[in-house]
Parts: sequence; structure tokens; C-alpha cells
Amino acid sequence: MTVFARCKCFLKTNIFVKEINQHVKYTSDAQFVLEYSSVIQSAGLSVDETLKQVKEEVARRKNVFSDNKKRSEEIKIKYKRLHPEIFKLQENYFHEKFLEITKLVSNSSPDQLALQLEGNKQKRYYSFPVFSNKFCDLLLEELKNFENADVPKGRPNSMNKHGVLLDELGFNEEFLNAFRTEYLQPIAVKLFPEYVLDGLDTHKAFVVKYKIGEDVDLGWHHDNAEVNLMVTLNIALNEGFDEGSLYIGPMAGEGKGVAGSESTVEEYSHKKGWGLLHRGLQMHGAMPIEYGERYNMIIWARSSSVRNLNCPMCMKKPDLEPVDVGWGEGFTMCTS
Repeated sequence: MTVFARCKCFLKTNIFVKEINQHVKYTSDAQFVLEYSSVIQSAGLSVDETLKQVKEEVARRKNVFSDNKKRSEEIKIKYKRLHPEIFKLQENYFHEKFLEITKLVSNSSPDQLALQLEGNKQKRYYSFPVFSNKFCDLLLEELKNFENADVPKGRPNSMNKHGVLLDELGFNEEFLNAFRTEYLQPIAVKLFPEYVLDGLDTHKAFVVKYKIGEDVDLGWHHDNAEVNLMVTLNIALNEGFDEGSLYIGPMAGEGKGVAGSESTVEEYSHKKGWGLLHRGLQMHGAMPIEYGERYNMIIWARSSSVRNLNCPMCMKKPDLEPVDVGWGEGFTMCTS
């Protein structure tokens, strides 16, 4: 029997501490103090308080999937949708250029398709319009309505404290599943045929929010996505903000990153309705927003056949354990 799973490193590595702008690991109090006390104290922080924060994140991760299911069930009962029609994917939600791109996929070469996209062809990340302005406006109204609703809400990930988990809100069943399989997967397969094994069978999708006084930027990192297949799609949902551009660098393990040569880092400015498609291990971050609010939809599309070979977080063959609910971290394993 095949079940979804997570790598055991999920409970002890890649825990982001914003105050020191660093991902840390935790296996014991003694290990953590020995390894990180110097950098924590240099930042003028309390080691005990930082350790407490890290242990709270570990505790959150232990029950993250069951807690996600509980919140989803409560939201389904209590939350009144503002625009119920947008929870089912429809073709008229897309930008007309995106529909043209999808029609090219089946009868064009990877190079021909890439010519229709903006971005950096050499570094193999691409930008193109995805959603219409009208759909972005409706989705943003729904998100703000949800923010103000008296229902439980999960946080997007360990780096973003403000935003919405789209599966909890109810977008998976009739929207995101179809978007991943019918639209995103064919584009990824065409652009990166040498890396695709059995396609994209799961995803994690969320909206992140940046605002002065809340999250204003995002540290240098790579995503919890595949090592080779470009599976992160970042779609801007609004305008009316200043700065907040992405900065994009080499693949993890290549070059010096954001502190290295300027030639290794490029800037990408968000445009409403446009998406940036990049590999999971493409290093990137977000500059601080200086005015307004910025909302971005992020989709980590995952291929279990790729993930099962190498965990993108510990960079080793995954040490798997089954999860009771949901897709876990996108790994699969066989149980008796």
C-alpha cells in the first residue's frame, strides 16, 4: 500500500529564525546552544528565548497535518464565502496570454515555448501572465474577508507569519488540483523534460501578505520543492505597494548567493496577475516593502517520484515516516 509521508528531518532541520535571518536545526537543547549561542548573542538576543521559539516551531510541525485538517473542517462549517464562484476553476479567470501559452504546449518545442515567456532563459526561470485583473480582485476580496472572519487560521510556512493556506480555505478540490494537473504540469514538463519523472502529483499552495508592521521582507532561501524540476509558481495578486521586489540567484550550492557577486543576483519586479516560475532550489528572497500591502499566491508543485530520491531540505535520501492525513511533505512510501 502506498501512503504519503514526510522526511524525519522535517522535525529537526530548516527551522527559520527571522531575528538572525538563518535556518537552524534542533536535535537537543545542548546541541542548539552549542551551535547557535554565539550568533544569537551577537545579534543581541536571548539564547533561552530563541530556543523556546525554535521548540515551539518543532511542536507545531509535529501536529501540522492533523491541525490543518481540523481547521479546514471548522472553516468549511463556519466560514461564509464572499465569492463562492471563484472556488471552482474557470477558463475566464485566466489572462488571455496565459491561454495562448497553454495552447502552445502540445505543439511546440521547449525553445519555442520559452520564446513566448519573459524572464531569464539561460538561468531557466520564466515570467508570464496567469490570472486576469478581475479574478485577482475577486480573490483578494475573498482573502481579506477571510482575514476578518472569526475562524481558525494556519500560517503559510515557517518564514511567513501572515497569509492564508489555500487548502484550508477550500481551494484544493475544484481549483488548485485542476490548475496543477491541467495547466502547470504540462508547462513544466515541456520546459524541463529531462527532469520530469511521473509528473506533479501534489502541491502546497498559500498566499503570503507583506505589510509594514507585519512581514515586510523574506530572507534568502530555497523552497521546499524539487531538486531539479522547476515547480514554484509565484503569482502577484495586487498593485498599490512600493518596493518588495524579488531577488533571484543561483541554484542552492552554486555561487556565493546574495552576498556574492552582483552578477549572480537579479531583481524581479512583481506585476499584477503575472507569475514567476522557478526551480525549487533556485535561491531567492524578497526586498522590504516600503508602502501598502502586497499579496502573492505561491504554489509548490511536487513530484513524489523526484522527492523520494532526495529530500530537498536535508539533501539526503529521505528517512520517511507515514502521515495520517493529507499529502504530508509530498513523499510516498509503501507500507505492509
